[in-house]
Amino acid sequence: MTLTLAGLLLVLALVDSTSIGTLIVPMWLLLATGRRGVGKVVLYLVTIGAFYLALGLVLAAGARAAFVALGDALDSPAVSVAAVVVGVALVWWSYRIDPKTKAKRGEDPHAAARRWHARISTALGSTRGVVVLALVAGLLEAASMVPYLAAIGALSAADLGVASTVTALTAYCLVMIAPALVLVVLRVLAARWVDRPLERLAAWAERSAASATAWTVGIVGVLIGLQGLGGLAG
Repeated sequence: MTLTLAGLLLVLALVDSTSIGTLIVPMWLLLATGRRGVGKVVLYLVTIGAFYLALGLVLAAGARAAFVALGDALDSPAVSVAAVVVGVALVWWSYRIDPKTKAKRGEDPHAAARRWHARISTALGSTRGVVVLALVAGLLEAASMVPYLAAIGALSAADLGVASTVTALTAYCLVMIAPALVLVVLRVLAARWVDRPLERLAAWAERSAASATAWTVGIVGVLIGLQGLGGLAG
């Protein structure tokens, strides 16, 4: 693996670490359960990390098979045109999911946050509920996991082999849940000093998460579109 690819994967994993499922929900869980509920937060993070890893391995296998089957066809103008179309579609989608756009359409930009709070309240009653919450979070965010899809595409294009791909995806998922795990450790070691900043951080993240997701989708769309244009120009 090249340093460029490793750096790209690190950046994408850090972007994924700030999503609702990997950061905001764990923060809400920490605030809702207190120090005695730390085990449930860790269980949640392990579950969603394992879910993303399993999904990534399946997608990577499919992407690898597609690369082998298509071969030189991937360098064709049709593929470049498709990349441009996908890029434009992602930019358009990023505009549609932006909270400001939703507000203009008369939609409540905080409706999603309220639904997550309701799910968390229901899940806290049992260990099984926490596991289900993590799986639901993974499934709901799968549609917007653009950074993860980009990482899988980059790994498939690099043709690293099965062992290296599994290792890279495992490292990616660990980085993805690492910031939330750091918050868990801080909550255990210094709850008195962490609780108030954690409340403010959770409130800020709740306000900013949707906009960050929209920006991420838009940026990835631009990059894919530019890559397609580069292929057409070449």
